[in-house]
Amino acid sequence: MFEYTHDNNHEFEQLLQSGYVLLEFYANWCGTCRSVTRMLKHLETLDFVPIIRIDIEKNKPIVQKYLIVGVPVIMLIYQGKEISRISGSVNFDEFKEWIHQIDYFKELS
Repeated sequence: MFEYTHDNNHEFEQLLQSGYVLLEFYANWCGTCRSVTRMLKHLETLDFVPIIRIDIEKNKPIVQKYLIVGVPVIMLIYQGKEISRISGSVNFDEFKEWIHQIDYFKELS
């Protein structure tokens, strides 16, 4: 997983333009965020798509840019544009149902 910071903003912008990317907005104090992170780490082992984690406490400008008002939020980006987002407590089955709405991801099992 790629952890966004102000220092790697250039690399972040390049990843956003590269194709499909998942953004995970989280906070360290959020218990639900920790369970979502565990699920996303499992996805990472499947070589699914790049996953970028964004700590809302440390990255206020990007949180404002994406209009994040609560956590956790998982956002699907394609070539720099938001395709879809899901928020709250999400298990793997709910994630699959959400992501299967995008034809590209119909094969995810």
